Amino acid sequence: MTTEIVLSDSEAMTDFGVVPKEDVPGWNLVKYYFAPLMPYYLDESVTEIMVNRFDYIVIERANKLERVEGLQFESETALQNLIYQVANRLNQLVDDDNPVLHARFPDGSRLCCTLPIVSPGGATITLRCKPREDLTFNDLIAFGALTSEMVKYIGECVSRADSMLVTGNTGSGKTSLMRACGEFVGKTERMVTAEDTLELHMKRMIPGTVAMEAAKRRTSSGVKPLTLANLIETMLRQRPDRPWVGEVRDAAAADAVMQLSNTGHEGLATSLHANGPEDAIRRFQYLLASAGLVSYELAGHQVMNAFQLLIHCHRSYKFGRKVTHISRVEGEKIIPVFVYNKNTGEHERVGGQQAERAA
Repeated sequence: MTTEIVLSDSEAMTDFGVVPKEDVPGWNLVKYYFAPLMPYYLDESVTEIMVNRFDYIVIERANKLERVEGLQFESETALQNLIYQVANRLNQLVDDDNPVLHARFPDGSRLCCTLPIVSPGGATITLRCKPREDLTFNDLIAFGALTSEMVKYIGECVSRADSMLVTGNTGSGKTSLMRACGEFVGKTERMVTAEDTLELHMKRMIPGTVAMEAAKRRTSSGVKPLTLANLIETMLRQRPDRPWVGEVRDAAAADAVMQLSNTGHEGLATSLHANGPEDAIRRFQYLLASAGLVSYELAGHQVMNAFQLLIHCHRSYKFGRKVTHISRVEGEKIIPVFVYNKNTGEHERVGGQQAERAA
């Protein structure tokens, strides 16, 4: 799906996306320091750019990493200047007291940057490039990430507004899969999304989407920064048909998701880093219990009753990106429906009678 970009009189297009015209000079300065990486950033076959240090740069193409020999910044200082300019342009703070920068370019590309105080070998940048086109389920089937039968099953679950937890390791395709699931959401439904860094971009598919972001902007003295948990709480007052939450990383956000699931809202979806369906439940359970508000046992009951559909993605250098597990939760039991057989390289339907009835 190609999205047509329509600019207003006050907007301009840069290599990093659409920005207000008055911001163009600042973004041109970012572009100046970004120059070594720009050819690869604009290359649609490159999905990730990793600056391990100013003179050691790696890119990802087709799920394979390759060091680009000879590609480097002029110096460590030049690399740090790029990080400082990105932070300035986005009104975010990065210095020795705040040495990690989580940022987003206007086009949706994500950056994680570190200064030498936490990466003694030198400053680093990990840049996840925004796909030029959103991946559809047809694309994911063509890539071998899952099968048409699995898509049909997911579609049935999403269409009836089952609550969904999407899990996986870094770069496994969690966000791409959630975005593709928008295909099965009614175009007139009210979707509200909340994320630390805006990634879902569901408005392209669901026009009535309200998107919220808790980016770490500079705040005035004494003002507490906005958090993902704050945004999830705000969702409760926005009458969502589909409350979708970006990746849950801390106890406060996990607790807010549980509150959301226990207030009659259907169609909840969120994501989490985990090693598999069972581990996902335990990790969510641990996050809840770590806040000290509920026992570990009670947290487990809450999580098992909050989600109906578990989808696990995995990225491996051996087989690429796959949806390796689709499971249902019934009676506080995880029931496998589809699994990826690593030995045969095939997706298999394994669901028993309970899974058949659920579908």
